[in-house]
Amino acid sequence: MIFSFKDIEHSKSIARETSLYTHHRNEKALFMHVENYVIFHRVPSFAEFVETEAYLESEHQKYGQNFIKFIWPEDCEIPQPIISYLGSNGFNLEVLELYAAPPGTFVPTSTETPPNVQVEWVNADKRDAYLTLSTQADKEINAEFAEQKHPYTLAKFANPAFRPIVAIRSGEAVGSIDLYLKEDSIEIDNFHVAPAARRIGIGTALQQFVMDHAEGKTVLLVADAADTAREMYNRQNYTYISFRYELLKIL
Repeated sequence: MIFSFKDIEHSKSIARETSLYTHHRNEKALFMHVENYVIFHRVPSFAEFVETEAYLESEHQKYGQNFIKFIWPEDCEIPQPIISYLGSNGFNLEVLELYAAPPGTFVPTSTETPPNVQVEWVNADKRDAYLTLSTQADKEINAEFAEQKHPYTLAKFANPAFRPIVAIRSGEAVGSIDLYLKEDSIEIDNFHVAPAARRIGIGTALQQFVMDHAEGKTVLLVADAADTAREMYNRQNYTYISFRYELLKIL
């Protein structure tokens, strides 16, 4: 089966849809870049991009949103006139890469689980530990963001495809991954290990748990092309699938 970025996108409210783009807006999480953006169906002309930018900026200002975000078509380059425009108009450009680990191909970077570490599904008895760790991770951005995001995190449990896992050490959550289980794939999202517990094999233990419970499904994840974590994914035998650009501007 051929996978793409469409396999890691979750349903979001559609504010507007045209032949050129879809505008997604989550009115319950207006502050989150990952929930509010325009995704292009094809590469726009320069005039089309500027027109869409004006539309999105106007819409976001109506809702008190201090940013605009665009997602470029998968495996498509940005034309030079638009690249020049982005650079002189305050846009930050990020390159994201999609990777896959088909069944039986994962190669762990560590073969031993750290002492006193247990990886488990987040059921009712582990939910508070998971939420505490999630809040701690969000506070690494800032406290206001963590407070805003908490209801959004709770709401994810209403999604039947959402199945997070957590690593527990001495009764405390030290790592977690949000999993989205689909018919042919499992998506890894929000991969987090507490700062004090990094580089001792907890991340590998979490991934090994995913592989052990994949039941023949392909495991998908997205990596920032500029992030050193992608080097680890290559060592673990993940296969590169495709890339896409994401453009963010703070208003």
